[in-house]
Amino acid sequence: MALSAETVEKRLKENPGWVRSGDRLVRTVPFENYMDGARFIQTIARIAEQENHHPDLMLTVDRVIVSTTTHDAGGITEKDFRLIARIAEVHEA
Repeated sequence: MALSAETVEKRLKENPGWVRSGDRLVRTVPFENYMDGARFIQTIARIAEQENHHPDLMLTVDRVIVSTTTHDAGGITEKDFRLIARIAEVHEA
């Protein structure tokens, strides 16, 4: 079940760097170089498989853009917040 707009906004305050863009949670993560970003995407892919929840990922020369939504719920759900929390654990470490 998709979360209410109020709940999403409240939860976003607990997740620095993430913003709401329509029915998605989005974060742009800068990197020193392309290969660091590529390794980050590999890490996210492993997490996504474990969570059975797969974000859209875009790699550029010096950043990765992560975008997640729960398609079958038509919006942002607890699954999305669990996923971004796991991504934060590996990125902040």
